[in-house]
This record gives sequence, structure tokens and C-alpha cells, in this order.
Amino acid sequence: MKKILILSLLVSSLLAGNLQLKEGFVAAHTEVLGDSTIDPLNSNLHADLRILGDDITSIRGKLTVDMKLFFSDNKDRDKHMYETTQVNTFPLASYTIVSIQKEKGSNAYTITGTLDFHGVQKKLDFNAEITEKQNRIKISATSKILLGTYDVDAPCLLGFALCVDDKVDLYAKAVLLK
Repeated sequence: MKKILILSLLVSSLLAGNLQLKEGFVAAHTEVLGDSTIDPLNSNLHADLRILGDDITSIRGKLTVDMKLFFSDNKDRDKHMYETTQVNTFPLASYTIVSIQKEKGSNAYTITGTLDFHGVQKKLDFNAEITEKQNRIKISATSKILLGTYDVDAPCLLGFALCVDDKVDLYAKAVLLK
């Protein structure tokens, strides 16, 4: 029995293939309560992903971004964002894919994994659309986090008059080559 298990693991690892990231980004969206929106973007996504055969639901691995490479339309606000998220102490954020479930009859999926942000690791699900065409896998995924869940205090200006919303919408896109 032990030999069968070892043999099946060996065969599985031989069938698994690395996926190459062709392009990708992570975008965030939040608001300053009663004022404006904040939409930082990071186009420097890194991926270490594997797939077993042609089964999209078998994709596993990690996506990583350098927190210092998020930029919005306001350099001063970006500087405050870096201070708030303590990028010198927590320079990277990563998402490790644990499972992918397909919704019946569509290209809709639920990606379950662990977000490691600001030194805190929490389970996080993404709603995703995943398509495959000519050895290209395209993933578009959305989720939400609360900054407080990751020990980040949303900054306020003028005391408590203008505070950044604790809720942050996340959007990620990746185009992968088999």
C-alpha cells in the first residue's frame, strides 16, 4: 500500500506543470468616507503556480506582490498608504491557492486560499471567472477584506472627520501560459 501511494505521488508530480505568468495585476479600491476613492494598482504580480494536466481546479501555488509597488493617482496618499501598511516591515503580500471549485454550467469559480498581508494570515475566498484557450488560462478574481482583520488601522485626516473605509475591494487578473 505504501508503494502505491509513493508511486501515485511520483506520477502526479511528473504530470504537474508549471504555469508561466504572462501578465497580471492586483488592484484595490476603497474610499475616504464622505470624500473620494482610493484605487491603488500593482502591475508587478509574481506567480509560482502549478497545474495537474488540464484540470483548472488543480491549480495550486502562490501569487505575490511587493507592497512598495502599489501606486494610485496621488503620491502623497501613496506615501501614507506605505506608512499605514508598514511596507518596510511587511514588504510582501501573498495569496496561496488551496482549492478551486467550479460553479456548474459556467466559467465561474470560487478560489479558496490564504492571504498573507501585514504579517497576518487569513483564509480568503475570491469569486473568479477562469477561461482557457490555446494553452492560455485567464483568471479574473474579486474579493473584499477588512483592514482591521489584518491589524491595519485605517488612517483618518482631521481627527475622525475623513477616515479611509476599513473595507477594501480587491481585483486580480492573471494570464498564465501552460
